[in-house]
Amino acid sequence: MAFFSRKPKELDATFPQLTLQQGVKMRQISVDVLTSMGYGVEVADDHVVTSDGRMYGLETVARTIPNAPEREWKPMLEDYFARMTAKAAGSIIDAMPAEDLLARTRAKIIDPTMVTQEQAELHYNYTQWVGGLPLLMAYDGEETINYLRDDHVQRAGEDRAWDAARANLLAEGSGTPQPATDEEGGSFLGIMSDSEFQATWLAFPAELLDSLGLKAGPLGVFMTVPAATALNLHVINDETGIADLLFMTRVTGVQHDGMPHPLSPHVYWWNGGQVQPITGVVDGDLAMVLPDELEHLASR
Repeated sequence: MAFFSRKPKELDATFPQLTLQQGVKMRQISVDVLTSMGYGVEVADDHVVTSDGRMYGLETVARTIPNAPEREWKPMLEDYFARMTAKAAGSIIDAMPAEDLLARTRAKIIDPTMVTQEQAELHYNYTQWVGGLPLLMAYDGEETINYLRDDHVQRAGEDRAWDAARANLLAEGSGTPQPATDEEGGSFLGIMSDSEFQATWLAFPAELLDSLGLKAGPLGVFMTVPAATALNLHVINDETGIADLLFMTRVTGVQHDGMPHPLSPHVYWWNGGQVQPITGVVDGDLAMVLPDELEHLASR
């Protein structure tokens, strides 16, 4: 007689009281509930961030829902987020003195699905756009990151707030780049850190290069920001060719699909002016369109 044991279910990496499938479902329902409440949502392993800059942890619900039938999960999460959003309606920065607010405010590029052009016009009219990505200001608190609304910015003064946000980001440092290469000859420098402000250096390429001790050539640099905590760059030189672009694009896509806080799968180009994307989505796939100045790279 043979005995068979059932293969143990894979557990959620963050909340081991949940199976992997339950963890996926809990996060998806959380997104659906908050979206139905009118928020843009960015989901991470242990929390969600709404488009008004507030962060809500998932640990409490992860402890509770395994004891309930899955058909009851949605009502439970609706009740949880209704209570939490009501509790957070008065943000910590709403009554904060301007000096205290600016002391911990940094510039931050965020997921473009979180703040659309329409939402920016309503609540974040100070938003700047970097290669199509929204650049906001965020108060980096001890436990949460709160995005500044127009009323917060007006209280401090917009120019003054942007000056502080830029200075505080630069003071944090640009991180340490690591070289990446592939068998086809492609290469770039990758920076990964614990800071959710890492990718924001895309908005300040001249300062980034200066911080890293690099100098742009006559054709500038390529950059990608697959996630909030990651930035890749390649300084264009005489050896740069299509292999570098393809390698950078491929790795960026993998990072964008697999890392928390994803931002963009696109490749950006900077040559002293505005940062601009050189990839776009065509028929559901990423396509590259090189500016005239860079077309010769395709033949290298």
